[in-house]
Amino acid sequence: MDQQPSEERPLLGLEVDFDSGSKFNEAARWAKFIAIVIFIGIGLVLVSMLVAGPNGLESTFREAMPQYAGQGDKIYYAVLIVMAIYTYITILLYRFATLTRQAIQTQNQGLLTEGIRHLKRYFLIHGVFAILSIVYNIFGLITTSF
Repeated sequence: MDQQPSEERPLLGLEVDFDSGSKFNEAARWAKFIAIVIFIGIGLVLVSMLVAGPNGLESTFREAMPQYAGQGDKIYYAVLIVMAIYTYITILLYRFATLTRQAIQTQNQGLLTEGIRHLKRYFLIHGVFAILSIVYNIFGLITTSF
């Protein structure tokens, strides 16, 4: 029995047939569309943040939400950090889309594996943020209840 290195062996011994390939291709197309929409949204947030600046954000908080007055700088930089993280996450989704489409077109198992690896990281990071969000909300409910 001839053993192939792990990089050359098909994933779980499965081959991608025409129907599976077309489903991967469609998923990659949607992932690319969603990534581009998210990139546009991130760009709009960044442009508005740069136009407003920390001082503009501070004056908005002073007028609209007085309880957050004096924290405009902190919120400004926190939003910029979140946008940087979300840009990385969206790049992972975009890389999944482009690598998967290339893999299906060229019948390259290595590209497909790399594309799915990017999708795994994308969902892993979103899962961590979801867990953190749930913990934060539960903690907020507990502290406001007592």
